[in-house]
Amino acid sequence: MLENTLYKLQHGEPVTIAYFGGSITEGAGSTSYDKCWAGLTTAWLREKFPACKITGIQAAIGGTGSTLGVYRCDENVVAYHPDIVLYEYDCNNSYDEFMPLANNCDAILRKLWRADPYTDVVMIYTSTKAMSATIKSGSPLASRTAHSAVAYYYGGIPQIDIGEVLRYRVISEGGNIDDEADWKRYTRDTVHPTDDGYAIYEEAIQKHLTEVFEKAGTPDKRVPRVIDKPLFGEDSRVDARMTDAFTAELGKGFSRVEDKTLCNRYKHYIEATEVGSELTFTFEGTRCELYWMLAGDGGDIVYSVDGGEEMTRRAWDSYCLSFDRAGNCCLASGLAKGVHTVKLRVAETKEEQSKGHAIRIGAILSL
Repeated sequence: MLENTLYKLQHGEPVTIAYFGGSITEGAGSTSYDKCWAGLTTAWLREKFPACKITGIQAAIGGTGSTLGVYRCDENVVAYHPDIVLYEYDCNNSYDEFMPLANNCDAILRKLWRADPYTDVVMIYTSTKAMSATIKSGSPLASRTAHSAVAYYYGGIPQIDIGEVLRYRVISEGGNIDDEADWKRYTRDTVHPTDDGYAIYEEAIQKHLTEVFEKAGTPDKRVPRVIDKPLFGEDSRVDARMTDAFTAELGKGFSRVEDKTLCNRYKHYIEATEVGSELTFTFEGTRCELYWMLAGDGGDIVYSVDGGEEMTRRAWDSYCLSFDRAGNCCLASGLAKGVHTVKLRVAETKEEQSKGHAIRIGAILSL
């Protein structure tokens, strides 16, 4: 396990490590990025292998799961040619459905290996007070069950449960695993670790990777992974893709915004702020989503697919009271394979607390 990465490290070759997940991977709760587990891991590898140029790629987005991840994997991870990917979609996907999560995970791995069969992967499992309560009750967590199943299917994928180490620390120091105050000794909000909490996570990662490296010894070459048949066959999401919204033919009220990013997650976006603004676009596949901005002035869209029933989606949620962020919303799934047409307009309705009707779209997601 991890022999391909270790070979490059031991031979002083450049190594790129990508961190793919949600807010805990992004470093939410830490005082600075170099204090979160991703920043600490990059720094540790640089110290352990000083002859190597080690580059860390932060590809995590808080508040998002692997459903968005499978679409943006090519642009946000594969494009950087990582040698090793640390995959953490445990927290944000904890209570989702098993099959879609397993399909997302399988597709992301296949995207990585399709681009470079030498890429190593490590599954990272985190924890929160709520997740801990679920484990204590004897119930499974969909995310780690799905990720473990995929790791087992492909074999040789290390799994590091850093969340269990944090849970144990809370208990071992006389804390009550169900007590919010005890969790807040190591987290800001029972979810996102403090610097001390991230240090516990990092200690677990370093211990596990050290053991894996020692077991691997001194690899004499890199070995490409032989990719088995897709775990989900024709239903695999490996061809999930993002299409830049700039390529769409803009209708009334929409304009291209080139000098701003989609919350630092996408290079630009299209925007409409007036009720009645319209957009029509086509996509090929069976499923369509939007990669858009959830914002304090976000509004509603009314849309239809292939002239069917009109439905509504809202570019606002309660988190928008504090900050704007990039996210995704599903417009349609389970369609017949082929080309489909989506027509949408900015609705008169909106959340009462929203400051406007703005709709900002970075990309169209389809598979």
